[in-house]
Amino acid sequence: MLDSLCEYGCGKEAKHKLKNGKWCCNNCITQCPAIREKNRISKIGKKRKEFSEEHKQNISNSKKGNKRPPFSDETRLKMSLQRKGISLSNEHKRNISISLKGLYVGEKNPMYGKNHSNETKERIRERKINFKHSQEFKNKQRQLHLQEKSSLWKGGYYSSGYPMYDTYFKQLDWIEKCKRNEKDKNILEVQCTYCGRWFIPTITQVYERIRNLNNLSGSESRFYCSNSCKIECPIYGTHKYPKDFIKSLPSREVQSELRQLRFQIDNYTCQKCGKHQDELDTGLHCHHIEGIRWEPLESADIDKVITLCKYCHKQVHKKSNCSYTDMQCRKEK
Repeated sequence: MLDSLCEYGCGKEAKHKLKNGKWCCNNCITQCPAIREKNRISKIGKKRKEFSEEHKQNISNSKKGNKRPPFSDETRLKMSLQRKGISLSNEHKRNISISLKGLYVGEKNPMYGKNHSNETKERIRERKINFKHSQEFKNKQRQLHLQEKSSLWKGGYYSSGYPMYDTYFKQLDWIEKCKRNEKDKNILEVQCTYCGRWFIPTITQVYERIRNLNNLSGSESRFYCSNSCKIECPIYGTHKYPKDFIKSLPSREVQSELRQLRFQIDNYTCQKCGKHQDELDTGLHCHHIEGIRWEPLESADIDKVITLCKYCHKQVHKKSNCSYTDMQCRKEK
């Protein structure tokens, strides 16, 4: 029968004449797409037929010793090419999940109450020890995970080194100030510990900070927007005492909240040389216009401090009656 279609309604060309006299696209009626779809719809919502224990035993006895011969390389290649490029729809996957739900749980599991023999365990162990994925397979899997079709694809943020807000916010919010990036709401921003600027940390910085909060590392791994801020921070790399700590004297360091607020007001720019923080090789300092020695009660006044770069700050303290020694608070003898 030439140039005719399958009589079961799948729309494919009829190639085989069955015993009932009808023409089909396949030599087996159950392999026809139209029949398979019809059978699938008829099984939705129905429970699978339960065989009696006697029936199960008869099936088991009939199949004992009848092992299916392994597929040849040619057959495996044909099966691979036949399935290549075919992906199941979400509805199909959901139907498979529903049909298998609870099917092999508890006593229904074929291995329920049984244990592998020592011989079987040894075979499994040797197979896993000797098995290694080829480098070609590893490269292929790595590329698949970086593509949009992968279930692990999240927009390429991880491969670009950007931390995702939804992933890390709940782990940091209780101790760090966090917000979404204005240009991309999926990216996490944090505040610099020293200058208070908002910036995007690297994934490594976020990972190390979370490890520290979970007591998995010895250092604090605080967030710093630049290396200069890290160097200037009085608490960086210290454990018991801050930098330049003197037991008998209070620290000259400005309160962190006051320093960050002054930097923000001055737009992170040195008020003496006019250079922005991004143009400097060193960090910014918060300088008291009037020393704590003369005005201790006004040391936290925002109008009594000014933003200077490290170089300009040193030049200011070279003036007479303005050296670091002169500005210290000493107890009167």
